[in-house]
Amino acid sequence: MVQPTPWHKTKLLQAQGITASSGPPGKQRAHERALAVAAALRPRMGAARGNWGYLCAAACNCTTFFALFQPWISASSTDGKVEANPFGKIDISNTLVALWASNPPPAAKVNGTWAVLACVAIAVTVVVAVVNLRAPTRALSRAMLMASLAIPTCVAFSLIHLNRQAPVIRNMVSNAGPRDPGSVAGMLIRWATGQSNYALPGVKRYTWTTIGLTSWAWFAGTMAVFAAVAVLAQWARNRLSDRAPEPPRVSLIKTVP
Repeated sequence: MVQPTPWHKTKLLQAQGITASSGPPGKQRAHERALAVAAALRPRMGAARGNWGYLCAAACNCTTFFALFQPWISASSTDGKVEANPFGKIDISNTLVALWASNPPPAAKVNGTWAVLACVAIAVTVVVAVVNLRAPTRALSRAMLMASLAIPTCVAFSLIHLNRQAPVIRNMVSNAGPRDPGSVAGMLIRWATGQSNYALPGVKRYTWTTIGLTSWAWFAGTMAVFAAVAVLAQWARNRLSDRAPEPPRVSLIKTVP
């Protein structure tokens, strides 16, 4: 009678679908769990592989959403500094020199409509990108394309609007004028309390940045454009794959006349 060898036992286990564990039972269970998780995620990864453009656009638009709440324009003048975001929130730091002025600087009115529309479009792109993973349709692709193109448009109009309001925003932290009695009184009080030196012509050099768009504004615009390009590329790829002709079928069975 032939005695079974270790090699025969291994072949028998492999034939029965059983693999011998090379480690302790704890490692074997962890390995089985990892295989189960990988098997469960494999279909979803396959769906994500065919929608990489939409997922990339959703991630970029989430970054744009965060950038919308950061200051997009910053200005400094003789009486402090001011920052504003596209929603119209204005942060001012000054000493109110022109509080008693006869004609104080007017407050800037920043319209946040374009920022709100950009947020709505971003929400649409994120929801459509998630739903498209489970049930992709042409209607969802069109909605994704339209919303992604609307985001950089809204961001561009927000930048244009803030750029038009730049002089008014800067004047909020400037003096009313050297000949205004209220402004002169404010500068004297500031000098007497040690907050700043009294501005005299030709006595001291003053340096400040007038006004300009911040890096957050350019970053939001770049992310919005990149997301739109990714969606456009994915949409064009899907259109080409739908229009691609099927390969001709060749019959390998000969018909007998």
